[in-house]
This record gives sequence, structure tokens and C-alpha cells, in this order.
Amino acid sequence: MGDESSVGTGYARTRDIVLVAAFLLLLTAALVTVLVQAWPPAPQMAPDGRPEAPVKEVTLRLFGWRPRLSRESSLFLIVLAAGALGAIVHALRSLYWYVGNRSLRRSWLMMYLFLPLTGALLGLIVYLVLRGGLTSPAGGFTEVNPYGVTAIAGLVGLFSQETAEKLRAVFETLLSPAKAGRDQALPPQVHSIEPISGTAGSVVIIRGVGLGSASTVRFGEVEAPAADVTDNRLQAIVPSGAATGRLAVNTPGGTAISPTDFTVT
Repeated sequence: MGDESSVGTGYARTRDIVLVAAFLLLLTAALVTVLVQAWPPAPQMAPDGRPEAPVKEVTLRLFGWRPRLSRESSLFLIVLAAGALGAIVHALRSLYWYVGNRSLRRSWLMMYLFLPLTGALLGLIVYLVLRGGLTSPAGGFTEVNPYGVTAIAGLVGLFSQETAEKLRAVFETLLSPAKAGRDQALPPQVHSIEPISGTAGSVVIIRGVGLGSASTVRFGEVEAPAADVTDNRLQAIVPSGAATGRLAVNTPGGTAISPTDFTVT
């Protein structure tokens, strides 16, 4: 299980959890403020009933700082803020789940700190792809609905892993596949399981490489769905009827077997 005092392997302490949660909540308040301040005003109606041209500049009011941004710049800022907010929702959900199950480890706290940055950048990339017309002929400098791009960026941040996989699938049809090499995805491998014993209903954390597309974990003759799957980590709940033995992680690229037995107690 590891020593709690060892960095990267011990359980997260209450102080660390509180600091990370406080950071995420403060960042949420700051991002919501930026989102509201950068939001472009709606076009006004002219006396003849037709909508006027949209406002070309937006003035932000942030702690005495009043920068003026063009409409395009404000859209960039909105997309970054919405992507980060979506990632924070994912981070907070994951954080309270692991804390509630008493299985949060200190080595994963850094992930929660970087998730907002990842969500913001991925939201910006998707926005540029859409505006560039790479996936739709409707891109370009046409008028953009800020509600639409904000919703897309927020969902991208919330489902960052699924978005990355979807982008890869889309652009694999446009770009030549890279030659296999050291930087290519490795076949699925399991390096460790934690804990190495448990009862039905307990959570097992599986670490390795190439696990990003794992679907199920087999405990003897019984399978359990894989949850919170990343390329290097996943978890599963020991199902009823599980038997002692090596675990098998099922992926489209093959089955990865654990190096040690899992003992059902």
C-alpha cells in the first residue's frame, strides 16, 4: 500500500487535499469573473427594428485593471476560461470521489492542479479547429455565437480525454499515420496493482502503460468494468464471484496480465 509519508506513493493528507480543493475553488471564482467580464454584449436594435452591428470592443474590469479587448480577443479569453471551468468540474468530481473512497494518493494531486490548464488549451485548440473550417466548411470570420463556443469549450474541458481521442480519430483520416517507433503507443502492460488483496466491492487500482482504451478487468472468470481510465492507470471494483489469481485487463489492442496475483479475501 505504501508509506503515507513517501511522496508520490502515500495517501494524500488532509492538508494537501484542502489546499488543492481551495485552489480549484478560487480558480473557479476567478474564471467565472473573467468569463462574465469578457462576454461580448448582445447587438442592439436600431430604430428601424434591425439589429445593429455587434460591438467591436469589450472592456474588462478586473481589480482596477480595465483593458480593452477586440471581440475576437474576448472570444479567445472566453474559450480559455470555459475550457478551464469544464476541466475544474471534472477535477472536483474526481477529487471528492477519491476522497470519499479514501483512495486518493499524493502523486495524483499534481494532475488536479494541471487539469484546468489542459482543459483551457484543449478548448482553444478545438475552437481554432472549428473556426479554421478544418472539420466544417462554416469556419472563418463569420459572426460567432459566444454561447455556442462557450458550451463547446466547457464540454471539451469536462471530457478532455474523449475529446483528444476524437480529434485523433478525425485527423487520422486527413494525415498520414506516423511510422511505428519509440514514441508510438506501447502495447497494454500492467506493472502493478494496489492493493494486492481485497473483498468483493473493494476498489483495485491498476497501473501500467497502454491502458487508455481498457474496457473491462477480469477477476478469474468474472469481469468488472474499467473506470477512470487513463493511459497509465485505471480502477475496477472487485465483483461478486471473483477468484484469486492474476488480473487481466481487456483492451482492443490485447489483454494485459498483472505481474502478481490478486487475493480475494
